[in-house]
Amino acid sequence: MKSVKKYAWSIVLFLVLLIGTYYFILKDYSIQDFIQSVSHCNPFFVFLGFVSLFGYCFFACIYFRRMLSYFGKKINWYQAFGYHFTEVYFSAITPSSIGGQPVQMVEMSKDGIPYRMSTVLILLNTLIYKIALLTVACIGFLCCFPMLWNQSPLFVWLVVLGFVTTVFLIIFFLALVYSKKLIPLAAKVLFRLGRKIHLKKIDELEKTFYEYLEGYQACAKLTKKNPKILLEAYFILLCQRVCLLAISYFIYLSFGLRKLNLIELLAFQSCITLASDFMPFPGGVVVSEGLLLQINEFIYGTSLATSAMILFRGVSFYFIVLFSGIFYLFFHFCKRKKAQTIEGRKI
Repeated sequence: MKSVKKYAWSIVLFLVLLIGTYYFILKDYSIQDFIQSVSHCNPFFVFLGFVSLFGYCFFACIYFRRMLSYFGKKINWYQAFGYHFTEVYFSAITPSSIGGQPVQMVEMSKDGIPYRMSTVLILLNTLIYKIALLTVACIGFLCCFPMLWNQSPLFVWLVVLGFVTTVFLIIFFLALVYSKKLIPLAAKVLFRLGRKIHLKKIDELEKTFYEYLEGYQACAKLTKKNPKILLEAYFILLCQRVCLLAISYFIYLSFGLRKLNLIELLAFQSCITLASDFMPFPGGVVVSEGLLLQINEFIYGTSLATSAMILFRGVSFYFIVLFSGIFYLFFHFCKRKKAQTIEGRKI
């Protein structure tokens, strides 16, 4: 019961932060203007925005099911959605989005998926998902360079810094997954430090770690020897990334606007994502909202910019985070016994 209350309070805290963020950005904006603007939206395209959001979640689940099958593990769709929504929720409410993956790994371990396996799975997810983002951003730059470069200097610099940071992160994650020396070297330094400060059970901890490392490297080696796994993961996560970015296009169409095409909207959204990923805030929310408001003035015009931002973020971020929090409570407390991993046969 205490755990339920703790997670319920975290959802309440998220709602408070949501309201606070929007109050800071929209304190001079009339809610009546928003209602009037949204009332003229085409509900069909808003619905397609939610369909695209479901596609984003669906491809994430495909990734988990397919990648785990290569490692000899079978999971059902309920588990796959549970792992995905766990990551979405905890990434949204923790600083720099660092809380989602550890909790996700804990949930997977309860279903019989060892940490050495989930570590490789999640590192590859982070690595390839960022490569997918760079793919979309590079295509956008090639097709829409003048339009993007003529935005405000703040936007351009944040995008450039986000691009450079993402490239370095990709190199770092590649080293984490495939380097045979990086992790053992870091571990050697840490264990040496632990002995100097007389950390308890350091020898036992070191032995456990190297047993874990052996299994981790075996999983990483499997993906390295079979490029098909990485290629399949890339196309799955590219589709997932496009689904999330495409929500902005459907919201754009819902306002009856047709000046910009899908490629141009994807270019803007991928650039905003690069810029917000660079900033060390929970989910990059503060930067995302500010950049969205600025860019939306260019895309929608001053009169519709704020309404479009609220509608887009409501569909693409706040709705899915709130839904993820509720699903996680249900997944974690009510359905654990019905979602046990079954090995050796299809579920």
